[in-house]
Amino acid sequence: MIFVVVPALNALRYSLTRWDGLGEPVWVGLRNFISIWQSGSVFINALKHNLFLMFVPGLFVLTLALFFAYTIHQRIPGARLFRVAFFFPNIISSVAIALLWVLIYSPTKVGLLNNIRLFFHHLFSHRLFSHIRHFFHAPEAYPFTAYPFTESSHLLWAVVPMMIWSATGFYMVLFLAAMENIPETYYEAARLDGATATQLFFRITLPLMWDVLTTGIIFLVVGGLKVFDAIWIMENSHPNEKTHTLATLMYTKVFEEYNIGYGTAIAVLLFVLVLLATLLSFRLLRRERLEY
Repeated sequence: MIFVVVPALNALRYSLTRWDGLGEPVWVGLRNFISIWQSGSVFINALKHNLFLMFVPGLFVLTLALFFAYTIHQRIPGARLFRVAFFFPNIISSVAIALLWVLIYSPTKVGLLNNIRLFFHHLFSHRLFSHIRHFFHAPEAYPFTAYPFTESSHLLWAVVPMMIWSATGFYMVLFLAAMENIPETYYEAARLDGATATQLFFRITLPLMWDVLTTGIIFLVVGGLKVFDAIWIMENSHPNEKTHTLATLMYTKVFEEYNIGYGTAIAVLLFVLVLLATLLSFRLLRRERLEY
């Protein structure tokens, strides 16, 4: 407990000072928080980026994880192989995953996505397709140019598939464990009453695993507010106003600008946001507990 409470209190203390990390901290009260509020755009944009990376990937992750977990729970052929394959990204470090996707998005010859685009460009530039375009009076194919997936203006959308790929397996295993704890007799009784697969899912599976689903949603909320590695790696350690998240903004202020007070003030606000988001999620998702 001491290793959590003492650093947290120190962070709160430093957020009320002006300090470069070398000299003596100078007490400034709430001036750092006022500066964050007045600077507005950078902090608000970073918060918007966090909310985007919370909701957009989170929606896909929850949907896909539930679908895959329920499908594997039906004992489809190769279920064990699918379980291992989907969980595999979770044994790779987040930095390695970010570097892997940098290569996938690369505009050079090693970039998988741009090579796929180049293949289809050559395919549709073939003589056969030229005749088809001529018949329909369609314009000629444009020269191929690699798409800059990791440019600042596109980066947030580029991070979405990476987050979905890396997170879906974890939540699939989490939900699958909850599903396997539901007694099979409930499903057998429902099938005897003529319940369809959809009714089994929404009337039995989902209500009985609601606590685990709530936990998964809270993990996604907290993870969305703490995004750092992917943005930092893909921006080559230099995120800007178009790509900053709260974590990268805090890191930049502390370790590049040596504005410790301002950076810890962002850290305090981030803690408050995570706490409020967690409590709000518990409040909105709370249901009467079903025991079985």
